[in-house]
Amino acid sequence: MPHRRFRNPVKLYYREQLVSLIDRAERLKKELTDKWVVVSEVAPELKRFAALTGKVRTVNMNCRALVEFDDGVDVGWYDIEPGYLTIVDAPRVKEKPKAAEKPKAAPAAKASNAPAAGGSPLDKIRAAGAGGAKPAAAGGSPLDKIRAAGAVKETPEEPAVAPTPPPQASAPAPSGSPLDQIRAMGAAKKE
Repeated sequence: MPHRRFRNPVKLYYREQLVSLIDRAERLKKELTDKWVVVSEVAPELKRFAALTGKVRTVNMNCRALVEFDDGVDVGWYDIEPGYLTIVDAPRVKEKPKAAEKPKAAPAAKASNAPAAGGSPLDKIRAAGAGGAKPAAAGGSPLDKIRAAGAVKETPEEPAVAPTPPPQASAPAPSGSPLDQIRAMGAAKKE
């Protein structure tokens, strides 16, 4: 008698279920891909999507639609059960909040305080804080001067640069940090 191969009925059941799941996913892909959808508010976890319109990018093998919402801030795709989705023709029109009108004098004031183009950001900040004062001279920023003076001190072969006059007696002696030296030079200029 020839040997007969028996099929396991449990394996056969799961194979049929798997094939039907794949067929369902492919059918949903054809129906929903690249369609605009709105999410129903029935499920509490989906209420955050109630005011948004999304586009179905694809359907995964769990038969859930991957939806990308058009809020502009979030670029993620969310897998949502297709039973909660309603297909719409086009995305909802967003209501833009009306912005309060700005006074026209403010832009003119900004233009008058702005230093000439090409200045460093530090010069722009100084000009804005000084109420339209001229930016620092073309000799460079105080930090560049300190760095140059430090480089001169390290290399004794180069001729020494004339030392800057010490700050007045009322100003405290600057410490070793460049920021403190800049502050000291600024205080000496004001006096």
